[in-house]
Amino acid sequence: MNRPTQACAAVFVLALPAGAFAQIRSTSPGREGLPSQERYGLRLEYREFLPDLTGTMQKGSRDGDGTIIDVNDDLALEKKRTFEARGAIQFHAGQKIRGSYTRLNYHGDTTPTQTFNFGASRFFRDNRVVSTVKGAYYSADIEWDFVKGPGGFLGGLVGARMLDVDRVLVSPVDGQREEDTLRQPLPVVGVVGRAYAGRLSVEGEFAGFSFGDRGSVYEFDSGAHFHLSDRLAVQAGYRVVSAKPKDGSNLVNFRLGGWHFGVELSL
Repeated sequence: MNRPTQACAAVFVLALPAGAFAQIRSTSPGREGLPSQERYGLRLEYREFLPDLTGTMQKGSRDGDGTIIDVNDDLALEKKRTFEARGAIQFHAGQKIRGSYTRLNYHGDTTPTQTFNFGASRFFRDNRVVSTVKGAYYSADIEWDFVKGPGGFLGGLVGARMLDVDRVLVSPVDGQREEDTLRQPLPVVGVVGRAYAGRLSVEGEFAGFSFGDRGSVYEFDSGAHFHLSDRLAVQAGYRVVSAKPKDGSNLVNFRLGGWHFGVELSL
């Protein structure tokens, strides 16, 4: 079973009990039938994200497609924590617009063990290469919760994901330098659910889509919240992002996976 299939199966394991629990305890289709923590108009969330970055990159030119280079083995991009900011507006019970921003800022300084082509430049084995991959990962969704009640909710979403990164590779020894920007929005569909038990809630989410020659994106997120009040909660969980935008022979294949923790404010 491949990773997207495993993530999809895992999120259904987490999300379907939320829907069943909500349906069993449902007393009203309106906002008054939701858990008190879900009766908000605006929700803001801040997370510290501790991912491992793996993947490959490629940049072509008129002379060829370029070499597929590994971000760890060839560029030695450093492991680095980052943060994610999320927001949601709930217009009616279970009808939401959501968005998120995850900062990406990775640097590498190494001596590669192979000669490779990136863009119009050739980077030689045993010559120092300094690299930077900097930008952000964005999401924007419309969510509709088709099952909701005092026990939680289960819903679907449709939206988009975008990996927006600036790539810079420099070889100080021979003066080679390549830089570009890769920005590719991709549509997604998914499922999301959250179940409540007193002050504790657990949630799961999966979204993704494959768009042929333009690439694919998959995202899985799970976590638990402890609600200090109806308006404030602390949370921890695990998140995986697999983004593979492609523009001809220019491509990025990134996988970010790791633990996150933070706070959630509902107004």
